[in-house]
Amino acid sequence: MSLMTVGQGLRKNTNAAMAAVAKADVSEAQKKIQMDAQEDAAKTSTISTFGGMGAAVGVNKYLGLQAAKTAAAGGAAAGGAAAGGAVSGSTVIAGAGGTLNGVAAGYGGALGAGAVGGAAGGGAAIAAPVAGGAAGGMAGLAAIAAPVAIAIGIGYLFSEIF
Repeated sequence: MSLMTVGQGLRKNTNAAMAAVAKADVSEAQKKIQMDAQEDAAKTSTISTFGGMGAAVGVNKYLGLQAAKTAAAGGAAAGGAAAGGAVSGSTVIAGAGGTLNGVAAGYGGALGAGAVGGAAGGGAAIAAPVAGGAAGGMAGLAAIAAPVAIAIGIGYLFSEIF
């Protein structure tokens, strides 16, 4: 065997070994890519699950606002109540700003005895600000968005911790 033949044999063995190493490296890289994709999918799944739970809470709050809006509008259509009286089961405290289902209306004197007493039917002055403000578009968005944001944050923390 000549020196050239030995050199060619060593080159073939080296090339075969290098090909095996490259093949193993590619296989390992593919496994790493798959594991990273699985981790990302698990994080996304966790975050979206918590977001869904937050959306459920938010939608329930929004529906509660809509029910309050409907109750207030129904009270205005039926003539409402006298000053400081009840509007569809919700107590309005005259003169102190008032509340509807425990939520501060925040209209100060507009819900006081003067505004209620001067309105036709009494309930119109109560129902209009509450129906317009308490269950408006932004209030509905806030009722849904806040629990969703909190739940997504908790989901992110869970996905990072576990």
